[in-house]
Order: sequence, then C-alpha cells, then structure tokens
Amino acid sequence: MNLADGYALMVQAAVEGMRPDPELRCDEWAEEFMKLPKSGPKPGEFRFDHSYPARRVHQVLSPGHPCKRVVAKVASQMFKTQTALNWIASLIHRRPRNILALEPTDTLVKRFSARVSTMIRNVPELAERVAAAKSRDSRNTVQAKDFLGDATLYMNTAGSAANLAEVSAPYIYVDEIDRLELNVDGEGDPVELAEARATQYANDSKFFYTSSPAIEGFSKIDTLFEMGTKEYYHVPCPHCGELQPLLLENFRFRRDEETGFMDRAWFVCPHCWCEIDERHKTMMLRDEVAGGRARWVATAQGDGETVSFTLSAFYMPVGAVTWLTLARQYARAKDRLARGDHEGMQVFYNTRLGLSYKNSETVTTAKQLRDRAEKYPLRVLPDAALVATMTADTQPNRLEVQIEAWGPGMEHWVIDFIVLNGPPTDPPETPGSVWQRLDEIRRTPLLHASGRPIMISAYGIDAGGANTQDVYNYGAARRTLNCTVLHGSSRPNKPIMGSSPSRVDIDWGGTKTPGGVELWTVGTDVAKDWLSNRMQLLEGPGAMHFNDALPPEWFDQMVVEQSRTRWHKGRAIREWVKPNGARNEAWDVSVYNLAIAHQLGLHKWTPLDWQRLRDKLIPPIGDLFAPVPAPAPVLVAPPPLTVPPAPPSAPATPAPSPVQTSVPAEPPSPAPVVLPPPAMPPPAPVPAPPAPLPPIARPAPRRRIYSRGIQ
Repeated sequence: MNLADGYALMVQAAVEGMRPDPELRCDEWAEEFMKLPKSGPKPGEFRFDHSYPARRVHQVLSPGHPCKRVVAKVASQMFKTQTALNWIASLIHRRPRNILALEPTDTLVKRFSARVSTMIRNVPELAERVAAAKSRDSRNTVQAKDFLGDATLYMNTAGSAANLAEVSAPYIYVDEIDRLELNVDGEGDPVELAEARATQYANDSKFFYTSSPAIEGFSKIDTLFEMGTKEYYHVPCPHCGELQPLLLENFRFRRDEETGFMDRAWFVCPHCWCEIDERHKTMMLRDEVAGGRARWVATAQGDGETVSFTLSAFYMPVGAVTWLTLARQYARAKDRLARGDHEGMQVFYNTRLGLSYKNSETVTTAKQLRDRAEKYPLRVLPDAALVATMTADTQPNRLEVQIEAWGPGMEHWVIDFIVLNGPPTDPPETPGSVWQRLDEIRRTPLLHASGRPIMISAYGIDAGGANTQDVYNYGAARRTLNCTVLHGSSRPNKPIMGSSPSRVDIDWGGTKTPGGVELWTVGTDVAKDWLSNRMQLLEGPGAMHFNDALPPEWFDQMVVEQSRTRWHKGRAIREWVKPNGARNEAWDVSVYNLAIAHQLGLHKWTPLDWQRLRDKLIPPIGDLFAPVPAPAPVLVAPPPLTVPPAPPSAPATPAPSPVQTSVPAEPPSPAPVVLPPPAMPPPAPVPAPPAPLPPIARPAPRRRIYSRGIQ
C-alpha cells in the first residue's frame, strides 16, 4: 500500500463516519430480517399479511417517529409480544442502546427470555451481535444479554423496586401492565418508576406498554390508552364500502332451530344493514400498504406524546379463532351472567374484546345517595337513636372524623363529618393540635331530639397509614375513655370486630408492656359487605341515613370501592378494590363506626334493651296538670257468721196417701242443709326460746416448759 492509497482510505473512512445512520423503520426491518420459529403458527419469514393492524404499531415504534409512548390495549394472542420482539431485534441490529423489558412475574421473564434466545438463533444478523450463551458467562443469561455497542438487554420483573433501579435505558418495554402491582414496594407507580430510567435520554427514548385490560376503574392500560390518540381499526363494508370498526353491538349469531346449537355468526353494517360474513375478512383487513382500504382512525388528539391502539379478537387473521367460536363463548358468558356469575363475561371482555369489565354487584351510585339525603340537624340524635359513636381516619396532614347515631336494629344516622386539618405528628399537649381538637369533640355532649344531652359512648382511630405510632400514643393514654385503636385485617372473612385485642407495646426485653396500647382488628371486607348490602334500605333495621349538609365528595367516597372476585390457586377470593388515586376516607370511617357499634354489642340488643336504655336516658314525665286520683278504698274482712241453734223437732205426722194419677208424683225435695262456717286456724304456737348451751370445759392450765437448747 502506497501513501496515496492510505490517504484515500482515510478520506473514505472519514466520509463514512460523517454519514448519518440510515433511518430505522421497524416495520421494514421486520419483513426483511425477522424469522419466526418453526413451532409457531406461521413459521418462516415474518409478513404483515398475518396481522395487518400491527404494521402501524411497528411504524410508530421506529426511533424516527416523534411519539414517546406507544400503548397497545388489545385482546390476548394478537400481536403484542411479537411486535415487542421485532422492535427489540431492530434496536439490537441498527440502534444499539440499553433496553429494559419488564414482566409481571419471574415465570413470564423466563418465557420471554427463552423467546428472545430463540429469536437470536433464528436471525443471523442478531447472532453475530449478541454474546454467545456459555456456562459461567454473565454476558448472556436469563435476565441480561449483552450485544455490540456496549449495550445490554435487561429482562426483569416489575414487582420489585430494586429491579427498576440502577438501570439507565432509553427503550423500555412493559408487558401485561394490568397485572403489575399498583404500588411497587411502597415507592409508587411502576410506570413512573420505569420511565425514570430514561431520564438521561429525554429526546431519544421510547416506551412500549401492552396488556389485556382487567377491571374498569382499576386498569392501568385504560389510563394510558386515554392519554393517547385512542385509535380504532376501521374496515370497509364489502357491500357499501363504508369504513367501520368491528364492535360487539353489531355482532349477531344464530342457533339451529332443531338442535339448539349455534351454527352461524356475522356482523351487521350500521350503514347499509347488510350482513358481513367471516369470509369477507380476508379482503376487509388489508391496509392501504397491502392494497386495501382498512386503516387506523384516531378518535382523540392525546397528550402529544402517546399513540394508543385498541383491537379485539374479531380482527384475528383467517386460521385463528373464528367469529362462531367467539359467539359461543359470548353466549356461555351471558348464561352465567344471568345466574349471577360475572367471571365468564369478565374473561370475554378482557381477553376477547380487549375491554375492561365493570365487575360490581352493587348498583348504588353517588347520585342515588345524594338524592336520598335527609334534612335533619347536625349533631342532634333523632328520636329513635340512643347511642352515639365516633371514628377518625388518619392522613399525613389531617384527621377525618365521622359521628353516627345508632338505634334499634342497627339503624344508624350520620350526624356529622368533620375534617381537622393539621399534622397528626403534633402531640396532644400542643395547643390547637388535631388530637386536642378531637378531645374537645369527644367531651362535648350531643343533643337528643327530646332535648336531653347524650355523650359519645365510644370512639375509635385508624392506626393504618404513616402516623401509626402517633395513634398508639394517643390511644394508650385514653384507653379508659373508651378510645379504641383500630386496624383493618389483612385476611378475609374475619369478624367485624375481633373478640380480643393484641398488645403492640414491647419493652427492650421483648415482653409486652402491661399498660401498652391495645390494637383491635376489624374485618373490613365483612363490614363493607354489611354496609353495601343495606345501602339501598330507606328505613328500618340496618338502614343508613345521610344528612343533606354533608359535602359532595363524601357521597363519592362512599361508593368509590368495588367488590370483585378473583381466583387464587383454584379458590375464589372476594375482595374490595379502590381505583388508582381515589379517596375513600368517608367509607373507611363508616366501616370503623360499624366496628365500634359491634364492640358495644349493639348488634345483640333486643327491643327490651333499647327500651331500658330509653327509660334511663329519657325518663317518662307525667302531666303536671292532671287531677290527683282518689285514694283507693281499704278493704276490711267481714266478721265471722254465727249460726243459731236449731229449734226442737215437732212430732212426726203420718203422710197423706198418694193420689193415683197417670203421672207419678214427684218425690218431696229434701230440706237445705246449712253448713257451719269454716273454723279459723288455730294460732301458730310461739317457739320456745332455745336452751342455753352447756359451758365448754376448758383443760386445766399446764406448766410451760422452755427448751434450753442442746447442752
């Protein structure tokens, strides 16, 4: 090589170094390089004719697209995982950067890692860039795979905050986000924690979130979908050509009249009302790139950073699940729903329609509670109520207090709801602290409808939250004032109020302090079921009455939680869940008031118990102007009657002879016999005084001998 050749080589290398990287389009890369495994449904080269809607998702995942966040809320087994693999593979080949892939569980991490390993083996362009898998080599493991460019693909679970720390990655993939914990190790939202890993790549980062949705109001993928463009895949009608999405409301199916089995399923065009059979699917699903007319249609502008998609199983390619199979599953879910079983319909909505399901057995809404609110004065017990309770919920900057009045049959009235603003960390001795104001409320008597003052019988404080020790200190000092420290049970189906408390104060030696605070466990799920099942009652035993002066947010908090049934190891578990970020303080203090009422034993009281309490608290008062009744006459026993002696008997005279008649004569009636009056019982003899006891013979005194010890 001469000098001229060296100069030309240097110039050529400089030009190549200044040349910008070719634009990486994820959809084009997938069709050019990706090879699907032989065990898959469509082995060989990847083609979008198997899933036309996935093309645009690949396009927006390309690094050159301006969006920052891509959300796919689609049905199960559509294109989520394969799209993520294509995206990751294109980045390893053309855009080497750190990549973070998160799964809900360790099992899913292993499965995803196995698919990545299979992809690397099948694609030569990846095999030459990723470190070979060798024993005792940390560059290619289940959780990390190094590739050229000093970059690494990290695969971890999103259930631990440690897995989301100390990793800097501009490209992040989160799978099945609705199966993640809403609060990872108490450090916050997993989405926020994951996106914090790309802080150094603000202008060159992209996040891909996929999931089948779960419960309405508790779905993270729903929240992300609402942030984006909310795009639906529209297909042309084979009869009129109008574009439309395939929605459940236009889905029809038919059963055979003779056998009763389902034999046909189709769609109805909302424009021309013609029937669309599944054989038209091949033509309808083609997008514009493939020569068709189908395309994604955005229904919202979004936040400018998020592009979101939703797709149901009705768009499955030919050869996958059919419309007839979906119709049969939907019919079975409807039959189960008619029997009160929501599980089948929830599975159909989540996994087939790609929609969240409202699995709530209650129909009570905040508006219904507001319409039922009654007009009665605050801090005044109605005439039927005789017992008052109070509970407080602790928050970092306030106490929320609710006072309730209780009557026969556990009928109760909310007579006040107070928010005491201030940090619970201030001790009760501090003037103006929330604890001091709570004591003032407790000491102040309430007014009964009869005008009599009634004190609060007992009150409780929730020890959960960030001020547990402050609650312990307050409750231990006021245990003799019927102050109860409460804590919700973490185990289901526990009694509304525990039978005995647990000591929580332990000294340095590990023994429980005799004067320590007593912590009472509340079966919150049972208490919530009790209140929710009686929320529709207007009056009578168990009915709950609301004051119209309560703040509007109080009614919203009373219905914010929903009951749902989940399955764990084949066993149904019923639980109450709260939407993300929603407040439920009013619901909590209502539950704790019910627990205090059970601690007082009000649920066991009979009408006689309530009447005895009423006579004690509100004694009856007679009419002051009524006339004085006359004294009752004194009855005196009459003297005994004396019978005079009978006169001497006259001489007997012969009776006249009877006269012969056709009817025999009646015999003469005997003379009445006069009985003497009953004799008075003789007076009882006076017992003679007992004879005196003989004197006790005492032994003669003996001479006392003192020991002189051993000589």
